Amino acid sequence: MPTNQALREQIAQRLNQELEALASYAAKQLTHPAGTDAGSTLDQLKQHLLALGNAVLMNSPALFEAHVLQLSKELGAPHAIEQVAALRQALLLRLSVGEYVVAASTLSAGVNALTSKEVAVEPIAAPSPERTPEAGRFAGLSADYLALLLAADRTAAQRLVLAEAEAGTDVRHLYLHVLQPAQREVGNLWHSGTISVAEEHYCTAATAGLMAQLQPYFQHTPRNGRRLLAACVAGDLHTLGLQMVADFLEYDGWEVSYLGASTPLESIRRMAAEQGVDLLLTAASMPHHVPLLRELVTGLRSDRVTQHVRVLVGGRPFAHEAGLWERTGADAWAANADEAVTVVRGMFGDGNRDADVKASQAAS
Repeated sequence: MPTNQALREQIAQRLNQELEALASYAAKQLTHPAGTDAGSTLDQLKQHLLALGNAVLMNSPALFEAHVLQLSKELGAPHAIEQVAALRQALLLRLSVGEYVVAASTLSAGVNALTSKEVAVEPIAAPSPERTPEAGRFAGLSADYLALLLAADRTAAQRLVLAEAEAGTDVRHLYLHVLQPAQREVGNLWHSGTISVAEEHYCTAATAGLMAQLQPYFQHTPRNGRRLLAACVAGDLHTLGLQMVADFLEYDGWEVSYLGASTPLESIRRMAAEQGVDLLLTAASMPHHVPLLRELVTGLRSDRVTQHVRVLVGGRPFAHEAGLWERTGADAWAANADEAVTVVRGMFGDGNRDADVKASQAAS
């Protein structure tokens, strides 16, 4: 009998290997109303199977719940439930009894999420910066910034925020209370179909460009003698959140090597070893990135050169289930850039850094 984790790995591997066959069998169980695309339905079923495999591998039904809830916004809950039911039939046919029991329990979690009126669609996370007292001051600016982006006036949107930075506003406040809530709303508008993929890309690219323009307005702070590496794993193109965390930690004294989007795991491990980094920042913007984070951390821990490197993870999937980040082997997770600074200070015993810096400044 395989161990519980070995069984989960076995199931995930089978789902991946038999992806085409399982999706095709499930598709035959579905009725296709006029106007629906059979090819699109097949792709959706494959997405379900990949999400299921990742959720089983990580022992996290919440990952599959998050996947089906998100897709149901596009398909509608009844259609999503029908697809999951068809997949159940396919799995019953092709998996062993032991494999099916594990996979079916995760499928059931997805169905329950779709049918329950009590389920919270939004992830459970730490209080967001937008709810703090400072947020009220910037709410109007964030709304104006977003409105200009949606009107395709990137230049005016960027000038609006740059003017605040030039007036002396802390760039960290602009990140947390202007750019972050605006970008989150862009994502919500895209998920709901209100704006197109092109419009979402336009807004995201404009915000990334603005962040680059804001770099000179970050105050110079003393270096702490430590280096971090920040990178998104292969296939993850959502970099804004990671960039924000890296910028906050650079402000807090860290030397930063930022690799950005979709970096192969071996490249990340090699650079961590070559640069002698103390901390790795990485994130999962989608549920299927979570197993890759675990693979990355496992690789770091298995190499004596990098086994000391601390790992901080972030991303939306970890907000759906408390403790999921621990299954990646990471040392900690943070919900936003401001929280990341506090967490990292605690990891490295720098909890009193602010007081030390003020004392040093007073002495000089």
